[in-house]
Amino acid sequence: MILDQLSASPRYEALGPRFALAFQWLRSVKPADLPDGKIPLGDDVSVLVQRGLTKPLDQVKWEAHRAYADIQYVAASRETMFWEALEKTVPGTYDPEKDFLPLTTQTWTSLEVPTGRFAVFFPTDAHRPGILIPGADPVVKLVVKVKL
Repeated sequence: MILDQLSASPRYEALGPRFALAFQWLRSVKPADLPDGKIPLGDDVSVLVQRGLTKPLDQVKWEAHRAYADIQYVAASRETMFWEALEKTVPGTYDPEKDFLPLTTQTWTSLEVPTGRFAVFFPTDAHRPGILIPGADPVVKLVVKVKL
């Protein structure tokens, strides 16, 4: 898992050409100009543009992915994300079509991710993003899916 600010993202381009494409795109785009929904960026990289309120903890599920890494960039407002090492979780049934593995765990690290910061979650990272911070404005978040 990586937690950093977008201005420091050039250092993570060394993770590979798909990560370079993702971070270069994130630094060049104006989120206010983007439509909600999925946007293909090419070469097995796409972005999901999300706007709205985050959710109470009991409405947010744990997840992990096997084929893709998530770059979760908060473009406006702030949200809480939980992280735990996948090996410390109890996995459910993996859905390969959605690249979605539901999980449960009793331990985690809580991350507050404000405007201008991103978290990268790899297949070894269980995560629970989109958790409400009381009083926070609606979030604008870009979730980039990078095929590994």
